[in-house]
Amino acid sequence: MFNKFFLVLLALLFLFSFTCALKIVSPIEAEVSLDSTVELGSISPGQSFELILFDERFNAIAVEGQFSEWSGKSTFYEKNTGIKINIPKDVSFGTKNLSFKAFDSTNKNEFQSFNVLIKVEEDLWSVAVPDLKNKTKVNFPAEYNLIFSNESIGEQKITLNSNLPVYWIKEQTFLVEPKSVLKDVINVVPKHYGNREFDFTFNSVYSNETKKLHSELSIESSIESKYSSPLYGFPFFTPTLFPYFLIESFLGFFLE
Repeated sequence: MFNKFFLVLLALLFLFSFTCALKIVSPIEAEVSLDSTVELGSISPGQSFELILFDERFNAIAVEGQFSEWSGKSTFYEKNTGIKINIPKDVSFGTKNLSFKAFDSTNKNEFQSFNVLIKVEEDLWSVAVPDLKNKTKVNFPAEYNLIFSNESIGEQKITLNSNLPVYWIKEQTFLVEPKSVLKDVINVVPKHYGNREFDFTFNSVYSNETKKLHSELSIESSIESKYSSPLYGFPFFTPTLFPYFLIESFLGFFLE
């Protein structure tokens, strides 16, 4: 008789704990019960992430304790409640334990506390360019495939620069979603023939981490580059092109 009562009590306690569990839907999917702890993943200094809960009982979240200054105001999206956490750029590396409280803004006596662990690390993103040795013709684009990988629970914003002239390739920005891979394509349009070595420089806007990739580009002359001018449309040997080549040579000297 006692054993049956004990089993029923355990079942009721299990059912109670299950119904009281909060469901985290971002940045990971997990259930967290009263005063328990869940691991969210890794993030770098300077990044941010949004913790989103799915629970009809609560419409607000707050961070309590020493990391409360990292959070903004919570936002209620119908059945979801989110709060943004900003990781300072000067924070030390290591595991951080953040204490949260989900509550009903109309009845603050109804709330649920829980903790999350985040790991503050560096070098959580990477970029690969498979075709770093490339070839093309003057005024024809050389295509480069970019593969970004983001292992962080926060998004990455990455800028691309190079030591090529700005009229060959412009600065570009890429947004890589959390825990995802982004594939994209860029073009370099050379204006002179020959062999050119240069660097692609990728910089994280949030964490200030920089990665450089060395590239080699072999550029052949083209019929268009020999016999026409993009500015005037005359053959290269006409006097009209002399100012064009003079200006271009000065630009190449100062911008390369």
